[in-house]
Amino acid sequence: MNNKKLFTVVMIPFILLCLLIARAEYHLSMGTQWDFAITGYDPRDLLRGHYLRFRVVYDWHESKNECNNEPDCAYCLTDVGNQAPKVQIVPTRLAKQCDGFMKYDDPEQPLNRFYIAETQAKLAEDILRQARIDNTAYLRLSINKQGSPRIVDLLIDGQPLEQLLKTAQE
Repeated sequence: MNNKKLFTVVMIPFILLCLLIARAEYHLSMGTQWDFAITGYDPRDLLRGHYLRFRVVYDWHESKNECNNEPDCAYCLTDVGNQAPKVQIVPTRLAKQCDGFMKYDDPEQPLNRFYIAETQAKLAEDILRQARIDNTAYLRLSINKQGSPRIVDLLIDGQPLEQLLKTAQE
């Protein structure tokens, strides 16, 4: 009897963890991917661990905010080819007409940091220093049909940062 209880107590958290991972992977695979320029990199955020901190740079339409004080707004994304999308703030009811949209609650909150292993921090800092000079750093997001963004990768000159770090270590 005790073995069954112990097995159940151990397996429930494991199963829940697996479900959370599956949900995150599903979100990344089913969402539309968009690339946004980033700026203000700070690879030394000691209070939050080994994260690269940055700001997303939106390419605003001429009229940035057309939400007209409505309570529910979204970032309307317009695809312009290989560049970062044009962004405009619109009421959520109109966001379905856009090429893509992000919820407006606080889109900066989950999109301002990217994990970098401590062992790769110095090398990543060197790569990012050059990217800052060349303005070639982009954040790839996966945005689902509900407008929830998730970070897919950090791109430097079109290549994932992780790939650049592996290449530089060889």
